Amino acid sequence: MTARSHIRDRLILWGKLIRLLRFSSRNLSLAVAGLSVLEALSGIGVLYLIKRLVDNISAQLADAGSLADSGRVFLYLGLIGAMMVLTVALQRLAEYARQRQGMEVADHVDRLVHDRAIAVDLGFYESPKYHDSLQRARAAGSQRPAQVITTVAQVFRSTVFLVGILALMATLDWRLVPLLLVSMGAALVVRLHFTRILFRWKHRRAQMERRAGYLDWLLTSEHHAKELRIGRLGGELRDRYSRLRRLIRSEELAIEQRKMLAEVGAAAAAALVFFGATTWLVLGVIDGRVGLGDLVLFLLLFRRAETSGREFVASLSALYDHQLFLTNLFDFLAVAPRLVAPASPIPIPEPVREGIVFHKVGFTYPRNTEPALSGIDFMLPAGKVTAIVGENGSGKTSLIKLLCRLYDPDQGRITLDGVDIRKFDPAAYRRIFSVIFQDYARYAETVSENIRFGDIDAAEDDPRIAHAADLGGARHFIDALPNGFQTPLTRLFDDGRELSLGQWQRVALSRAFFPQSQFIIMDEPTSAVDPRAEADLFENFRDRLEGRGALIISHRLSTIRMADRIYMLDKGHVLEAGSHEELVALDGHYARLFARQARAFLAPADEMRRSEMQPGHGNAGVGNAAGPDNS
Repeated sequence: MTARSHIRDRLILWGKLIRLLRFSSRNLSLAVAGLSVLEALSGIGVLYLIKRLVDNISAQLADAGSLADSGRVFLYLGLIGAMMVLTVALQRLAEYARQRQGMEVADHVDRLVHDRAIAVDLGFYESPKYHDSLQRARAAGSQRPAQVITTVAQVFRSTVFLVGILALMATLDWRLVPLLLVSMGAALVVRLHFTRILFRWKHRRAQMERRAGYLDWLLTSEHHAKELRIGRLGGELRDRYSRLRRLIRSEELAIEQRKMLAEVGAAAAAALVFFGATTWLVLGVIDGRVGLGDLVLFLLLFRRAETSGREFVASLSALYDHQLFLTNLFDFLAVAPRLVAPASPIPIPEPVREGIVFHKVGFTYPRNTEPALSGIDFMLPAGKVTAIVGENGSGKTSLIKLLCRLYDPDQGRITLDGVDIRKFDPAAYRRIFSVIFQDYARYAETVSENIRFGDIDAAEDDPRIAHAADLGGARHFIDALPNGFQTPLTRLFDDGRELSLGQWQRVALSRAFFPQSQFIIMDEPTSAVDPRAEADLFENFRDRLEGRGALIISHRLSTIRMADRIYMLDKGHVLEAGSHEELVALDGHYARLFARQARAFLAPADEMRRSEMQPGHGNAGVGNAAGPDNS
């Protein structure tokens, strides 16, 4: 990177930062700047009044040998006391203004990060690059812009203070000014150099920090507490976490050690400057060339310059540190989704008349070489029940993601009532679906909210919530909870209750039934419920759909026997398609899979009779025997 491009990038970054900080009110920003200046000026005023006090006392002692005009001495003391009170008041006011502005900007940045996390495509979540960029953005943090406000104010205040100090010091002897600048410059160079080194190190260590955070989560959360205890994994994971933290700590401490030695060297150089200048002034006092007030002023100025110089160097270093980390934040905020609405989206048909059709669809996940789906011809008709079966890794969930337009296909196209779905607004298109995924969400909210989250636009007291609970088979245990639908489903807060996996799945089913969607998609909808609840759900399943189309994915073939059309997937291809009867008669992959599941429920005598039956009768026997497959 050339120096010109580096400067251009820094200017662009600061332009973004200024726009970000302008989110808070203009008057508040002006107040922060004004109070910082007044705070610095009041501090300089205190030093100047101390010099005048010493000069006055020394002049009276030299002329009269006593304090003949004590009133003037007490006047200076009163002014110094008043100025010190004013300085403290200005400091507190400035801190309050900076804190208030920082809170406003921090909340704004939090919202920006959340908005971007919501807007990015699903594929970004499934990439390690996303998690690294989020880790770095979070390292920049919502507090970073707020800290920048404080840091900029500190730099501004320290600059004003140092300019005033240097001006006063120049009245003593101009040669003292470059000496002071050199001593502060050395400290600044050291601090900025190691700030850059630490930033680059933290940038490289983002994945290791995430790994350590993951291990910490495993050790302290309830999600894996049972397996950790039964498998005695706690000690192993604890040791892995400790090794990671030890490695991270040792590398960071090595950098800090080098930084410490360099800063001690810079401080030693500053001490030599102070010693030399003070010696020269003391000799001047002895010779009568320098007044006692000048010596006292120099000591105060140098001491204050040393403190302000450290604050200035630390603030400038922190500002550089903020700048580097904020680069990560703005990089994350700059990530743009690819699945966006067209310039003139076509309205979604109301109602959907034909359905959704896949035309030779192929799809490969980013960073993968093998396609997840290839040459898929598939139809989800309106008002009918469609099912997909296949082994793990056959592409069932990938098909759902394309169906809901969480991804776009690499080959082929998907149409809704004959129109390519890319011509619709993605958000409007997704509203025609309600989905229960295999890894459904369990929100730490009330039962009512867990169901209402299926249609967030609905009112909190929408009567359809209770109706959805009936459709999902959850009403009987909800009514038995302490506060019914208002019972929090979590142990994190008071008055909360935890549900069994089967109960949680029925709440998730209720959430899928709640929206007035045109299709319901269910990925293993009854994997955790008991056989009786599953039988109750599918006994009158079409009535529960209330006219909507449905797509069911299940390993339990008895669950999907009633589907109008079943697709058999294997390694991203459609092997077979038809009704249950047609696929059994075909005697292919589906029939063999169905027979294998049914065999577990046949008594030995039934199995012997079945083996003696003709192929046509055998298929019928399998169909009858598969009824109890609800375990």
